[in-house]
Amino acid sequence: MPSFIAFRREGNLWLVAVVAAVLLVACVALYLLYAAYLLAFADEGALPPRWRIPDLPAGASVIHESKECASGGCWRQLTIQPGRGQTANDLAGELGLSGGGRREGWKWYDPHSVSISGGVYDGHVRMDVGY
Repeated sequence: MPSFIAFRREGNLWLVAVVAAVLLVACVALYLLYAAYLLAFADEGALPPRWRIPDLPAGASVIHESKECASGGCWRQLTIQPGRGQTANDLAGELGLSGGGRREGWKWYDPHSVSISGGVYDGHVRMDVGY
């Protein structure tokens, strides 16, 4: 009787391993299909979702947001009012807008990289966020 129980446990372990491997392969395949879908159907008018916009420091607020487009595509343009006691230059530095930059995509939600640029204009900070 003990050898039968040992055989049954070993059989269950193989079944669990096979099911886990199949689930892993299915998840990877679904993610690759999702990424391919985003790459195939993304057009020049695509905008990054709002959650891809960097968080603003306390006190700073968006006073205007628009969609801008040119021959290279579209982007979100935000005009940001610095918080009390903060200059526009300080805010732009804190947001990392001096040299522009890219933020890598999020593996599960939005695998595209996002370009972030901007500067100081008329005492406000303008930030452009696009693919």
